[in-house]
Amino acid sequence: MCYLYICNTSSDCISKVNLNNFREESKITLNSDNYRKVGPHGICKYEDNLITANSYGNSISIIDMIENKEITNHFIGMHCNDVVVYENNAYIICGELNNVVVFDLIKGKLLEEIPCGNLPHSIVLNKERKLLLICNMENDNVTLINCENRESIKNIKVGSYPTKAIFSTDGQYIIVCESNLGSDFRGSISIISLKTLRVLYRVEVGNSPVDIFLENQLCYVSNFGDGTISVIDINYYEEIKKLNIGGMPRGIVKVGNNIYVGDNYNNLLIQVDSENGSKKNIPIGGEPTGMILI
Repeated sequence: MCYLYICNTSSDCISKVNLNNFREESKITLNSDNYRKVGPHGICKYEDNLITANSYGNSISIIDMIENKEITNHFIGMHCNDVVVYENNAYIICGELNNVVVFDLIKGKLLEEIPCGNLPHSIVLNKERKLLLICNMENDNVTLINCENRESIKNIKVGSYPTKAIFSTDGQYIIVCESNLGSDFRGSISIISLKTLRVLYRVEVGNSPVDIFLENQLCYVSNFGDGTISVIDINYYEEIKKLNIGGMPRGIVKVGNNIYVGDNYNNLLIQVDSENGSKKNIPIGGEPTGMILI
């Protein structure tokens, strides 16, 4: 079975979608005993659990994937945007604190805070190189942090309002989604050498790109501002296809021939055939954002 778990930020729940039959099997409610908003925004896997970074609740939620329920919640700091796990420690970016909070998942306590840039929006982990990669929207840069000594290695200048950065499959490059949010200019994808820490190429995409998914040499980009998906060949540094899906596409993953995108405006999960562009959709929760494939 192939499942997609999606953070529904405005409805305080996680949608569990079975991709084999493209059906929402359940909604996992967060903080059901409290009336305050939670706002799940980013999500990652930890053993048999999921962890969400909650931007309104300033916390993380730990979710049992077998029982489909939240088992605990921990206060972290103001405006938690995203989370990854390395060696039983959760690394959570806090958008209003401008740092990475390290949380011990075994002992259930905060360990330290690592400074990054202003308004960090996404964080990813390269396990082989033991590196964290953080996008800082207000600084127009990305931060590299060593997981072993928890020290910042480098801040790399990129384009305007970067929203997502990932490592290439071979770990030699960084791919950054430069959104240009709030401007009349189209966004772009930049490719950075991890050896020299310099931008090598920049490829123009659609309006306000916010998320990217990499499969081999193809990079799939959700363009929030114009309702499209750009397909980039990172070996040839060019956009080879653009799919018009409408709405406000946010989180994006690809499984087989199908691309799955959360529509932040219509509260839908859209399934798009990457070959012919045909699409289907199902309703999920409000403002789908972060998603993870299990």
